[in-house]
Amino acid sequence: MSAVAIIIVGTIALAVLLAALLPGAGFIGAIVVVVIGLAAVVWLLSAGASKQAPSDLARKTEDQELLGPGGPDDPGRP
Repeated sequence: MSAVAIIIVGTIALAVLLAALLPGAGFIGAIVVVVIGLAAVVWLLSAGASKQAPSDLARKTEDQELLGPGGPDDPGRP
């Protein structure tokens, strides 16, 4: 099950619980579900519009220079 599906199911369950416990809270829960759904759609569309795979972005990261013995700040380093 994808993360988006888990979020959607969880928010629907929260909306049902709020509707049962608090009058008018089901409406607020429904709004939350719609907003989360729209955010997921925008996120997927923006990821698709970038035309870059996540692995390409990971390859572009710079290698870390760790501090410590033998690192760039070691005074005993030649």
